[in-house]
Amino acid sequence: MSQPERFEILILGSGAGGKLLAWHMARSGRRTAVVERRWIGGSCPNINCLPSKNEIWSAKVAHLVHHAAQYGTVTGPVLTDMATVRQRKRDMVDRQIAAHLQNYKTSGTELILGAGRFVAPKTLEVRLNDGGTRVLTGDQVFLNIGTHAAIPNIPGLEAARPLTNIEALELDYLPSHLIVLGGGYVGLEFAQAYRRFGSRVTVIQHGPQLMDREDRDVADGVQRILIDEGIQVLVAAETLHVHGRSGKEVNLVVRTTSGEQNIEGSDILIAVGRVPNTGVFD
Repeated sequence: MSQPERFEILILGSGAGGKLLAWHMARSGRRTAVVERRWIGGSCPNINCLPSKNEIWSAKVAHLVHHAAQYGTVTGPVLTDMATVRQRKRDMVDRQIAAHLQNYKTSGTELILGAGRFVAPKTLEVRLNDGGTRVLTGDQVFLNIGTHAAIPNIPGLEAARPLTNIEALELDYLPSHLIVLGGGYVGLEFAQAYRRFGSRVTVIQHGPQLMDREDRDVADGVQRILIDEGIQVLVAAETLHVHGRSGKEVNLVVRTTSGEQNIEGSDILIAVGRVPNTGVFD
Protein backbone atom coordinates (compact mmCIF):
# COMPACT_ATOMS: atom_id res chain seq x y z
CA MET A 1 0.00 0.00 0.00
CA SER A 2 1.33 3.42 -0.96
CA GLN A 3 1.87 6.15 1.59
CA PRO A 4 -1.57 7.61 2.43
CA GLU A 5 -2.43 11.22 1.63
CA ARG A 6 -3.32 12.93 4.89
CA PHE A 7 -6.37 15.10 5.49
CA GLU A 8 -7.57 16.68 8.69
CA ILE A 9 -11.19 15.84 7.79
CA LEU A 10 -12.07 12.83 5.61
CA ILE A 11 -15.70 12.09 4.79
CA LEU A 12 -17.06 9.02 2.99
CA GLY A 13 -20.25 10.03 1.22
CA SER A 14 -21.47 13.43 0.03
CA GLY A 15 -25.03 13.46 1.36
CA ALA A 16 -26.63 16.26 3.36
CA GLY A 17 -24.67 15.79 6.58
CA GLY A 18 -21.32 15.13 4.95
CA LYS A 19 -21.32 17.93 2.42
CA LEU A 20 -22.38 20.62 4.92
CA LEU A 21 -19.77 19.45 7.41
CA ALA A 22 -17.13 19.38 4.67
CA TRP A 23 -17.85 22.88 3.40
CA HIS A 24 -17.85 24.30 6.93
CA MET A 25 -14.60 22.62 7.91
CA ALA A 26 -12.83 23.58 4.69
CA ARG A 27 -13.91 27.20 5.04
CA SER A 28 -12.56 27.07 8.60
CA GLY A 29 -9.11 26.24 7.26
CA ARG A 30 -9.13 22.45 7.75
CA ARG A 31 -7.76 20.31 4.92
CA THR A 32 -10.90 18.41 3.92
CA ALA A 33 -11.77 15.70 1.40
CA VAL A 34 -15.04 14.00 0.50
CA VAL A 35 -15.17 10.64 -1.28
CA GLU A 36 -18.31 10.06 -3.34
CA ARG A 37 -19.03 7.09 -5.55
CA ARG A 38 -21.91 8.43 -7.67
CA TRP A 39 -24.42 10.95 -6.31
CA ILE A 40 -22.77 14.35 -5.87
CA GLY A 41 -24.69 15.97 -3.01
CA GLY A 42 -26.30 12.71 -1.93
CA SER A 43 -29.69 11.22 -2.71
CA CYS A 44 -31.88 14.29 -2.06
CA PRO A 45 -30.91 16.40 -5.10
CA ASN A 46 -30.34 13.37 -7.34
CA ILE A 47 -32.83 10.56 -6.77
CA ASN A 48 -35.14 11.38 -3.86
CA CYS A 49 -36.55 14.62 -2.43
CA LEU A 50 -36.10 17.23 -5.13
CA PRO A 51 -36.55 15.16 -8.32
CA SER A 52 -39.61 13.42 -6.89
CA LYS A 53 -41.21 16.78 -6.06
CA ASN A 54 -40.31 17.99 -9.55
CA GLU A 55 -42.28 15.13 -11.12
CA ILE A 56 -45.10 15.51 -8.59
CA TRP A 57 -45.47 19.12 -9.75
CA SER A 58 -45.67 17.91 -13.37
CA ALA A 59 -48.35 15.46 -12.25
CA LYS A 60 -50.25 18.28 -10.51
CA VAL A 61 -50.27 20.27 -13.75
CA ALA A 62 -51.62 17.22 -15.60
CA HIS A 63 -54.30 16.80 -12.93
CA LEU A 64 -55.37 20.45 -13.20
CA VAL A 65 -55.55 20.29 -16.98
CA HIS A 66 -57.63 17.10 -16.88
CA HIS A 67 -60.06 18.86 -14.53
CA ALA A 68 -59.87 22.27 -16.19
CA ALA A 69 -63.57 22.25 -17.10
CA GLN A 70 -64.46 22.40 -13.40
CA TYR A 71 -62.80 25.82 -13.33
CA GLY A 72 -64.34 27.07 -16.56
CA THR A 73 -61.43 26.35 -18.89
CA VAL A 74 -62.14 24.29 -22.00
CA THR A 75 -59.33 22.11 -23.35
CA GLY A 76 -58.96 19.42 -25.97
CA PRO A 77 -57.50 15.93 -25.58
CA VAL A 78 -54.70 15.81 -22.98
CA LEU A 79 -51.75 13.41 -22.94
CA THR A 80 -48.61 13.28 -20.78
CA ASP A 81 -45.23 13.19 -22.53
CA MET A 82 -43.12 11.29 -20.00
CA ALA A 83 -39.91 11.96 -21.92
CA THR A 84 -40.46 15.69 -21.36
CA VAL A 85 -41.38 15.11 -17.70
CA ARG A 86 -38.11 13.22 -17.27
CA GLN A 87 -36.05 15.86 -19.07
CA ARG A 88 -37.50 18.62 -16.91
CA LYS A 89 -36.45 16.61 -13.86
CA ARG A 90 -33.00 15.92 -15.29
CA ASP A 91 -32.43 19.60 -16.03
CA MET A 92 -33.22 20.45 -12.40
CA VAL A 93 -30.83 17.74 -11.15
CA ASP A 94 -28.07 19.09 -13.43
CA ARG A 95 -28.53 22.56 -11.94
CA GLN A 96 -28.34 21.10 -8.43
CA ILE A 97 -25.13 19.23 -9.19
CA ALA A 98 -23.57 22.35 -10.70
CA ALA A 99 -24.43 24.30 -7.54
CA HIS A 100 -22.85 21.57 -5.38
CA LEU A 101 -19.67 21.53 -7.46
CA GLN A 102 -19.43 25.29 -7.08
CA ASN A 103 -19.73 24.95 -3.29
CA TYR A 104 -16.96 22.36 -3.24
CA LYS A 105 -14.75 24.66 -5.28
CA THR A 106 -15.38 27.86 -3.32
CA SER A 107 -15.10 26.15 0.08
CA GLY A 108 -11.80 24.51 -0.78
CA THR A 109 -13.08 20.98 -0.18
CA GLU A 110 -11.50 18.32 -2.38
CA LEU A 111 -14.20 16.13 -3.94
CA ILE A 112 -12.83 12.73 -4.90
CA LEU A 113 -15.09 10.65 -7.15
CA GLY A 114 -14.65 6.95 -6.58
CA ALA A 115 -15.54 3.92 -4.45
CA GLY A 116 -13.91 3.90 -1.03
CA ARG A 117 -13.21 1.05 1.36
CA PHE A 118 -11.34 0.89 4.65
CA VAL A 119 -7.97 -0.81 4.45
CA ALA A 120 -6.63 0.34 7.86
CA PRO A 121 -7.86 2.48 10.77
CA LYS A 122 -8.96 5.88 9.47
CA THR A 123 -7.59 4.93 6.02
CA LEU A 124 -9.53 4.61 2.78
CA GLU A 125 -8.49 3.07 -0.48
CA VAL A 126 -10.42 4.79 -3.26
CA ARG A 127 -10.88 3.24 -6.68
CA LEU A 128 -11.28 6.37 -8.77
CA ASN A 129 -14.13 6.56 -11.27
CA ASP A 130 -11.77 7.74 -13.99
CA GLY A 131 -9.20 5.05 -13.23
CA GLY A 132 -6.40 4.60 -10.72
CA THR A 133 -6.34 4.38 -6.94
CA ARG A 134 -5.68 6.79 -4.09
CA VAL A 135 -5.10 5.98 -0.44
CA LEU A 136 -6.36 8.60 2.03
CA THR A 137 -6.14 8.94 5.78
CA GLY A 138 -7.91 11.39 8.03
CA ASP A 139 -7.29 12.78 11.50
CA GLN A 140 -11.08 12.59 11.77
CA VAL A 141 -13.14 10.31 9.53
CA PHE A 142 -16.91 10.61 9.08
CA LEU A 143 -19.27 8.09 7.50
CA ASN A 144 -22.14 9.56 5.50
CA ILE A 145 -23.14 6.55 3.43
CA GLY A 146 -26.94 6.69 3.40
CA THR A 147 -29.40 3.92 2.54
CA HIS A 148 -30.79 2.01 -0.41
CA ALA A 149 -34.21 0.60 -1.25
CA ALA A 150 -35.19 -2.66 0.45
CA ILE A 151 -36.39 -5.52 -1.76
CA PRO A 152 -38.74 -7.80 0.24
CA ASN A 153 -38.07 -11.53 0.21
CA ILE A 154 -41.10 -12.42 -1.91
CA PRO A 155 -40.80 -15.36 -4.33
CA GLY A 156 -40.31 -14.08 -7.87
CA LEU A 157 -40.02 -10.41 -6.92
CA GLU A 158 -36.30 -9.89 -7.44
CA ALA A 159 -36.42 -11.80 -10.71
CA ALA A 160 -39.18 -9.46 -11.87
CA ARG A 161 -36.67 -6.59 -11.77
CA PRO A 162 -38.98 -4.14 -9.96
CA LEU A 163 -38.59 -0.38 -10.06
CA THR A 164 -37.24 1.51 -7.07
CA ASN A 165 -37.48 5.28 -6.63
CA ILE A 166 -34.37 5.63 -8.82
CA GLU A 167 -35.83 3.85 -11.85
CA ALA A 168 -39.33 5.31 -11.37
CA LEU A 169 -37.89 8.81 -11.76
CA GLU A 170 -36.18 7.80 -15.00
CA LEU A 171 -39.17 6.34 -16.84
CA ASP A 172 -39.76 7.85 -20.28
CA TYR A 173 -43.01 5.95 -20.78
CA LEU A 174 -46.29 5.79 -18.91
CA PRO A 175 -46.97 2.42 -17.27
CA SER A 176 -50.38 1.10 -18.25
CA HIS A 177 -50.84 -0.36 -14.75
CA LEU A 178 -48.36 0.47 -12.01
CA ILE A 179 -48.45 -1.79 -8.94
CA VAL A 180 -46.92 -0.13 -5.88
CA LEU A 181 -45.73 -2.42 -3.08
CA GLY A 182 -45.78 -0.28 0.05
CA GLY A 183 -48.21 2.29 1.38
CA GLY A 184 -45.74 4.69 2.98
CA TYR A 185 -44.95 8.24 1.98
CA VAL A 186 -42.75 7.42 -1.01
CA GLY A 187 -45.09 4.80 -2.42
CA LEU A 188 -48.11 7.06 -2.15
CA GLU A 189 -46.33 10.02 -3.75
CA PHE A 190 -45.48 7.92 -6.79
CA ALA A 191 -48.90 6.28 -6.83
CA GLN A 192 -50.73 9.59 -6.99
CA ALA A 193 -48.28 11.11 -9.47
CA TYR A 194 -48.52 8.26 -11.95
CA ARG A 195 -52.29 8.10 -11.60
CA ARG A 196 -52.42 11.79 -12.47
CA PHE A 197 -50.14 11.20 -15.44
CA GLY A 198 -52.66 8.64 -16.65
CA SER A 199 -51.58 5.21 -15.36
CA ARG A 200 -53.90 2.76 -13.71
CA VAL A 201 -52.44 2.31 -10.19
CA THR A 202 -52.80 -0.29 -7.44
CA VAL A 203 -51.24 0.15 -3.98
CA ILE A 204 -50.60 -2.97 -1.89
CA GLN A 205 -49.92 -2.35 1.80
CA HIS A 206 -48.98 -5.23 4.11
CA GLY A 207 -49.97 -3.40 7.29
CA PRO A 208 -53.51 -2.62 8.44
CA GLN A 209 -53.43 0.99 7.22
CA LEU A 210 -51.58 3.29 4.86
CA MET A 211 -48.76 5.38 6.35
CA ASP A 212 -48.41 3.24 9.46
CA ARG A 213 -46.68 6.02 11.43
CA GLU A 214 -49.73 8.28 11.17
CA ASP A 215 -52.92 8.37 13.25
CA ARG A 216 -55.64 6.17 11.82
CA ASP A 217 -57.93 9.07 10.92
CA VAL A 218 -55.16 10.70 8.89
CA ALA A 219 -54.38 7.44 7.07
CA ASP A 220 -58.08 6.88 6.34
CA GLY A 221 -58.40 10.42 4.99
CA VAL A 222 -55.45 9.94 2.63
CA GLN A 223 -56.86 6.60 1.49
CA ARG A 224 -60.19 8.24 0.61
CA ILE A 225 -58.39 10.90 -1.43
CA LEU A 226 -56.46 8.27 -3.39
CA ILE A 227 -59.55 6.15 -4.01
CA ASP A 228 -61.42 9.24 -5.22
CA GLU A 229 -58.63 9.77 -7.75
CA GLY A 230 -59.11 6.24 -9.07
CA ILE A 231 -56.31 4.40 -7.25
CA GLN A 232 -57.02 0.88 -6.04
CA VAL A 233 -55.83 0.44 -2.45
CA LEU A 234 -55.38 -2.92 -0.71
CA VAL A 235 -54.45 -2.88 2.99
CA ALA A 236 -53.70 -5.86 5.24
CA ALA A 237 -52.58 -7.57 2.03
CA GLU A 238 -49.69 -10.02 1.75
CA THR A 239 -47.97 -10.53 -1.59
CA LEU A 240 -47.31 -14.26 -1.92
CA HIS A 241 -45.68 -14.55 -5.33
CA VAL A 242 -44.70 -12.48 -8.35
CA HIS A 243 -44.58 -13.72 -11.93
CA GLY A 244 -43.29 -11.94 -15.02
CA ARG A 245 -41.05 -8.95 -15.61
CA SER A 246 -41.66 -5.34 -14.62
CA GLY A 247 -41.93 -3.14 -17.68
CA LYS A 248 -43.58 -5.90 -19.68
CA GLU A 249 -46.19 -7.92 -17.81
CA VAL A 250 -46.44 -8.95 -14.16
CA ASN A 251 -48.87 -10.99 -12.10
CA LEU A 252 -49.04 -10.86 -8.31
CA VAL A 253 -50.75 -13.36 -6.06
CA VAL A 254 -51.99 -11.42 -3.04
CA ARG A 255 -53.71 -12.68 0.11
CA THR A 256 -56.27 -10.25 1.49
CA THR A 257 -58.91 -10.42 4.22
CA SER A 258 -61.39 -11.52 1.55
CA GLY A 259 -59.14 -14.24 0.11
CA GLU A 260 -56.45 -14.55 -2.54
CA GLN A 261 -56.42 -12.26 -5.57
CA ASN A 262 -54.45 -12.21 -8.80
CA ILE A 263 -53.40 -8.70 -9.79
CA GLU A 264 -52.09 -8.16 -13.29
CA GLY A 265 -50.04 -5.11 -14.16
CA SER A 266 -47.29 -3.74 -16.35
CA ASP A 267 -44.78 -2.41 -13.80
CA ILE A 268 -43.95 -2.93 -10.11
CA LEU A 269 -42.58 -0.20 -7.84
CA ILE A 270 -40.97 -1.21 -4.54
CA ALA A 271 -41.55 1.31 -1.76
CA VAL A 272 -41.53 -0.73 1.44
CA GLY A 273 -38.60 0.91 3.22
CA ARG A 274 -34.88 1.65 3.24
CA VAL A 275 -31.90 -0.26 4.56
CA PRO A 276 -28.52 1.29 5.50
CA ASN A 277 -25.48 0.92 3.30
CA THR A 278 -23.06 -1.16 5.36
CA GLY A 279 -19.95 -3.28 4.99
CA VAL A 280 -17.35 -2.52 2.33
CA PHE A 281 -18.38 0.67 0.65
CA ASP A 282 -17.66 -0.12 -2.97
